[in-house]
Amino acid sequence: MPDGTNNAQGPTFNAKRSTWEYLRRGAPWFAAIASGILLAISFPPVEAGDAVWVSLVPLIIALRFAPPKLGLRLGFCAGAVWWLGAVFWLHHVTYVGWFLLALYCALYTGLFGWLVAKWFQRFGVSFLANLGLMIFAPLFWAGSEFVRYTFASGFPWNALGVALYRNVVLIQLASFGGAFLVSAVIVAMNVALATGMLGYFARRKLKGMPMVLGWIQRAPELLVGLLVLSLSYTAGAQILRTVPEGERTIRVALIQPAIPQDEKWDQEKMDFIYSRLTNLTQTVMHLGKLDLIVWPETALPDDLRYSEPSYNVVRDLATNGTPMLVGTMDVIFPDNGENIYLNSSMLVDSSARLVAQYDKRHLVPFGEYVPFRHLLPFMKAMTPIQASFSAGITSTVFRLENARAAFSALICFEDAISQLARESVRNGARLLINQTNDAWFDPSAGSRQHMAQCVFRCVENHVPALRSANTGVSCLIDARGRILPSLADAVSTRFCAAFYTHIVTLAPDDLPLTFYTRHGDVFAVAAMIVTLLAILLAKIRKPAAV
Repeated sequence: MPDGTNNAQGPTFNAKRSTWEYLRRGAPWFAAIASGILLAISFPPVEAGDAVWVSLVPLIIALRFAPPKLGLRLGFCAGAVWWLGAVFWLHHVTYVGWFLLALYCALYTGLFGWLVAKWFQRFGVSFLANLGLMIFAPLFWAGSEFVRYTFASGFPWNALGVALYRNVVLIQLASFGGAFLVSAVIVAMNVALATGMLGYFARRKLKGMPMVLGWIQRAPELLVGLLVLSLSYTAGAQILRTVPEGERTIRVALIQPAIPQDEKWDQEKMDFIYSRLTNLTQTVMHLGKLDLIVWPETALPDDLRYSEPSYNVVRDLATNGTPMLVGTMDVIFPDNGENIYLNSSMLVDSSARLVAQYDKRHLVPFGEYVPFRHLLPFMKAMTPIQASFSAGITSTVFRLENARAAFSALICFEDAISQLARESVRNGARLLINQTNDAWFDPSAGSRQHMAQCVFRCVENHVPALRSANTGVSCLIDARGRILPSLADAVSTRFCAAFYTHIVTLAPDDLPLTFYTRHGDVFAVAAMIVTLLAILLAKIRKPAAV
């Protein structure tokens, strides 16, 4: 029957059309998810760092065909996939915190998506428009990273450039603009690839040129991107050759006690902790003369200053002839009010005297203090800590008089905060020592991500860094950002009790301060200002004909 035949064909045609429609509508979301996955695998645990060079390409291509509101959602989707994967290790501490933090970080990627979609809508895909996007998109990304690093205490973690922490040449740009400048180069290359592909298909009717010249004619954005990349590598190689070489060396032992987090504050485990610290330290002392022994963050189960058992352990070890840098709590008992608790690093000399102290300045919300705990008492239920720490107020330059060595301590995640390291070097430190306890979230990729942040503190300031972890990556990073063989390499795990000795070449006393050490984040601040002007320009410029 004719009617039956038509009815049979109709649904078949509609089903095909419906499938195509679903694919067409879903393609931008697939692209956003692909970008999120590429961003996530660029960082530990996968560490496919080179994936970062193409990580934003699917998203940017999708944004070409999206209105700004959809661009905001696509960018947010890519960011959510990225950050949910990248900081999944935080679930060891809090699932709610992991989820909310990931969504917060995704807001910045969402704003990036809005800006790029707005740019395409206003200016189209001409070469000049794409060249403008290659300038403003990297600046916006770098500026927004800076805001994320500093706003409301900040989350200074996994700038896009940190994915290349093993690329020793390119990361030298950080000595001028910090990790944010490396991020900008990566975004510029992603924009060049994406707009080059878009431009190639928009100009595919151009003919009459040989194959290679035809590619240049149809996708000149790729040539500009390659030029930016080659100049960046050239600059990095030149900086690498000019990093000052120090002459003074010291021999340092790093102690990694590997105390599980659920045992660190258990009163029944105190003797076990003392015994492990003592055995590891005595063993390494028998292997030759040392200039310094470093214990990680809060290595002792209570406070060194007022605990007789803890002081006796440190005194018995230090009086063997080697100064010790000890991670410990400290307490101040004011005449009125609550006790003040500090997360401290104390230098104990070979006479068992406390000669210098540094108190951690940048505390972790809900990990070391409860925000607004006096105004909102229910906030205490969101954290496992029993009491809030107070922040220190200044950096400390420790000095080993016998070895003529000046160094500063950065506790826990403070080696992810560029301003703290920069201030220490400006004050005279020629070595940075990070004392950390990554047992909060080990075993996970968090400890390797943590170590990657520290690489940039060395490059930014041209000083080496030692990392002493309870669990995590205990290692030496030189002034060029090269990671020397670590404790994890030596024992095939970062979760075992062990020690490691390093011969550390200090930065010279007359170290020429880098541009970054002298001027800080002027590049990132300038990037924010320029992108604000770009947004205003996008609002007043008439849409281009598509």
